[in-house]
Amino acid sequence: MKKAFLILFSTLLLICFVPNVYAKKLDIDLPKVTEHEKIKIYLFRGKGCTHCYDFLTFFNNHSQQLKKYIEIVSYETYKDNQELKNKVNDFLNITDEKERQSVPLIVVGNWHTLGFVESDGIKIIEEALKQYQNDEYVDEVSRIIQEENVSHNPETLQQACDAEGIVRNSNTILIVIFAVMLLSIGAIIFAVKKK
Repeated sequence: MKKAFLILFSTLLLICFVPNVYAKKLDIDLPKVTEHEKIKIYLFRGKGCTHCYDFLTFFNNHSQQLKKYIEIVSYETYKDNQELKNKVNDFLNITDEKERQSVPLIVVGNWHTLGFVESDGIKIIEEALKQYQNDEYVDEVSRIIQEENVSHNPETLQQACDAEGIVRNSNTILIVIFAVMLLSIGAIIFAVKKK
């Protein structure tokens, strides 16, 4: 019976720990939801790029909290979308050849950053939320696509995550884990009582 109790106690601790890992909320003051269009955060990425992968993972993990304010639009640039990336580089005045080839390039309105580490996520979100509250916000990448008639092949956040093998951040995963744990506990208790 002591073994069953220890297993039950350990499982309950795990159940309490797992949701906190997956559901960690960002410590950001979100503005009031308005009629303003969602702000597009553009990710120009390369398949297999570790910093691009980190960007996708970060925003995948926080997409539920931010879905009323922002939308991630991804452009894979190693095989496609190079003309669009070049036009965006020109608009942003990125002239250094190494920087022009660098990914990830992240664009919000006329603001941009090159590269990504997790601490950049907050900075990008803050910029997007600032633009969300700006009535003069212009989606510059969309404008470039329309005015320059540039062919493009966009991906949603989920499509980009799927392409990189990033598991969807979903409460379904937590429910499945919880159900498996409960069934395991039930089986252990049943086995102990049967002895």
